[in-house]
Amino acid sequence: MNSLRRYLFLCPDRKTASGGIAVIYDLVALLNRNSFISAVVHNSPSAGYPDYPENIPPFFTARINRVHWKHASLRQKGRLLKAKLKEKTKSPKLPKLGVEPTDIIVTPEFMLAEAIEGFPDNQIVVFVQNPFGLLRSYTRAISRGLSPEAQVSDWISIADVCHRHLQMIGAENIHYVPASPKPQDFPYQQEKRPLITFMPRKRPNEAALLEAALRRRENLENYELLALDGISRAEVSKKLQESRIFISLLKDEALGFPAAEAMSSGCIVVGFDGLGCAEYFDNTTGVPVTEGDIASLVFAVERVVSEYEQNPAPYDAMRKRASERINERYSTEAFESAALKTWEKISERLG
Repeated sequence: MNSLRRYLFLCPDRKTASGGIAVIYDLVALLNRNSFISAVVHNSPSAGYPDYPENIPPFFTARINRVHWKHASLRQKGRLLKAKLKEKTKSPKLPKLGVEPTDIIVTPEFMLAEAIEGFPDNQIVVFVQNPFGLLRSYTRAISRGLSPEAQVSDWISIADVCHRHLQMIGAENIHYVPASPKPQDFPYQQEKRPLITFMPRKRPNEAALLEAALRRRENLENYELLALDGISRAEVSKKLQESRIFISLLKDEALGFPAAEAMSSGCIVVGFDGLGCAEYFDNTTGVPVTEGDIASLVFAVERVVSEYEQNPAPYDAMRKRASERINERYSTEAFESAALKTWEKISERLG
């Protein structure tokens, strides 16, 4: 390993809870603990993921924003200017990044085109957490006359669905690092109360329709229906440990964490698998519903409530099995072991 080489992880600036951003921070922390010099690079000097427990080296760069500006329409440029003016009212806290030729840029899949154009003199590693973002950005790169194959040295996939899409586009040097929802933070709870929870963030409109229909139809017996939104991770964990049923509103996922967290906590998970989560969410671990079919989801929740009240044993066995699957496949230890082996391979090839 070249001790002078830095791995610079481009990262979105969003400050609310995000499994994808948390995984990037987790990976940077892990690499630094194991002598791979790594840092997070945001697009704004006032950015930063809130309440992260470890001290992560942070920087900001304007390179990605300059690429966005170059390709923006007049309307988009207006929004970018507005955002820039708003940014000036905030207190900067991140140092500006100085890029060296030996630096390796690690980019999220959805920033692939911008990373290639913004860092033309650096090798790039692509961290793929979503196949939909991958295909959009890969197509954008090709349409701009860029060549991912010429600049990308390695591709890292966190889920089966990402791996398949990387194979489809002909990517080489693909590594598998299963992301972890940190199931130890969502311990299995056998005893539950009649509580049904859901997270509306990914599908706010569908969530509103779902909640209104379930309340109007009055088929939930004595169950409470509660949206988990705008609360801390610790509060989410507490509510999931109480919840008997969790409604999954996953959308366009690779390895969506909400359903996995709910399964780890011992909830009966009913709803959408978001495509990628089918690798752990099937009819042996939950009650999957056809993508986007809100009516069927309403009926499925009502059916589970009724069937559980009549005979809880099959569902209790299902939720126990689901928790075990999440803890076995997606443990923190599995993530860290795969990540370190992958970085050893990347470092060895780059010399």
